This record gives sequence, structure tokens and C-alpha cells, in this order.
Amino acid sequence: MNKLAVFLVLLLSCGGQSTLPPFTGAVNEVVLVMEDNLWEGSSGDSLRRSLQEEVKGIAWSETLFDVVHITSKSFSRLFQTHRNVIIVQKGSQSKVVFNPQRFSEDQWLCVFEYRTETELRQLINQYAPVVSKQILEQEKKRFLKKRRGVNNTILSEKFDLILKTPSKYDLVLDTTNFVWLSYNPKDLELIEGILCYSFDVEDEFFNVNTLLTIRDSLLNTYIQGQIDGSYMATEYLYPPVVKSVDIDNLSGYNVKGLWKMENAFMGGPFTTYFMRDSVSTSVIAIDGFLFNPGEEKRNVLQELDWTISSFKTEP
Repeated sequence: MNKLAVFLVLLLSCGGQSTLPPFTGAVNEVVLVMEDNLWEGSSGDSLRRSLQEEVKGIAWSETLFDVVHITSKSFSRLFQTHRNVIIVQKGSQSKVVFNPQRFSEDQWLCVFEYRTETELRQLINQYAPVVSKQILEQEKKRFLKKRRGVNNTILSEKFDLILKTPSKYDLVLDTTNFVWLSYNPKDLELIEGILCYSFDVEDEFFNVNTLLTIRDSLLNTYIQGQIDGSYMATEYLYPPVVKSVDIDNLSGYNVKGLWKMENAFMGGPFTTYFMRDSVSTSVIAIDGFLFNPGEEKRNVLQELDWTISSFKTEP
């Protein structure tokens, strides 16, 4: 039995463990413990395709996770406490174990145990999507756990939504059915925006094309650029990515795509939730957009999405 397997057996046998150390590593970083011959073969290819899939809704190429590959001999204490760890090791049976006894607090840990490389490939093909989903869910939990901010009273009074927004956001616009919050530091070429607005749509027109058309009309009205005649709009050269969602007591769509400033040179990614209950024609839209030219956008957009999707409806 190799050193890594012995360590895992000892760890799993410890019932009353003392307080674990904090995890290490950057957001969306994954340590993959896998021998070189597997990493360079079809099993490694399958894991890479899943873990390094391109993030949807961003104009340039950014991968879902940053993968740090090491072998079992290099799996020292430095790596053992990492926030996200996948261990691939040979064993007496082929199985996948999620979150056994962890090495650090709030760590996500997955062990692929295999008898043959054929069985390992089968396990990876079956569980790779589950692995990616679980890591993202764990990252979201960590973010919401440490998030700072206060429940936004304007959104509560105007839209009956409970949403904790970061204190760094300033109120830009507050109209009857449209609220705009923004973080725009003077020393950075950065804008993080949160929009919340409402409108009525009959049931037969509750589809993404209609919703985006209404969104563009509202953006044209309320979000003007510094150049005369410029306004925010959806960029349709990159088709938006659509997913059906249910949050709290509402259902609808999450749409991720790109925005542009018509008649000006600005743009970036956005994520929007169009939500309503089952008996109302009233739609609530919560929109997050990002302007951060020349910089990676995955993590900032992800945290913006987690913020706006954490809303609750007033009881």
C-alpha cells in the first residue's frame, strides 16, 4: 500500500478528530492527485475536458477550473489542505467517494479508486459532470458564508425581494420599476452592476426572446453612455446561454451572455434572472453585468451571479 493510501486509511479511521486547519488555495483551483501515466492518457484527457471546459457567456476563453496536477509522491501537507482535491488511486474495488474525512475545514474532497484503467475511465465518464457541479456548489457555499453586506431596503420595499448586496455598491438610479446599483472605483477600469426591474408579460409570451427584447428596451431607456446616443444592449453575435431555474418561490430563466454599448466602445458579460410565480403575469428581473477590459472575468462574474441568485421573496 503506498504512502497516500496509508494516510487515507488512517484519516478515515479517526473518529474523533480535532479542529481542522483552514483550507488553502485560490477560488476555482483544483488539486488533482494522479500518476503521470494516467494524467497523460485517456483518463487524464477525460478529466481535463470536464474540469477545463470553457466558461459559457464570456467572450474569450477561460476554463471552468484551474487544475494543479501532482503525483501521489508530491501530495504533501502543502497540498493536502487545499480547498478542492481530487485523488485518483488504485484499490481493491472501483468506486468514487465524495467528501470522506477531510484534511481541512470546508474542503471539497473526492477519491476515485480503481482496479483497472478501463474501470477508471468508466468512473470518470460517469462522475466527471458530478465532480464539476459539486465543486461549483462548494465554492458558492464558501462565498455566501463569508459574504459581507446588508439586506437592500430599496429592493425589499419596491420588489418584495430580500437580497444582501455588498456595501461597496452605490445607488445610481431608483425609478418606479427600475433600480441600478454599481461598484465603480475611481482608480480602476471596473464596473460591477446590479439591476433590478419588473414588468408584466402574459403567460404565452414568457419566453427568452420576449424577455430579452423587453430587457433591451429598458436598458435603452435607463442605462445611457457618456456619448450621445449610446446605450446598453444585448450583444447577439454571441448567442446567450439559457437555463431554467427555480429559486425560493419563483421559477424562470437564467440567461448569460454579452452586453454592448451601442454607438460606443464598451461591453462585457452579464447574467440575468427572469423570475415569476405560477399565478402572476409580473416578472422580476435581477441582472448582474461586468465591465473589466483586459482582465479575467470568470471569478468576478461568478461571484456577481452568486450574489444576485441568493435572493429570497418576502414572506
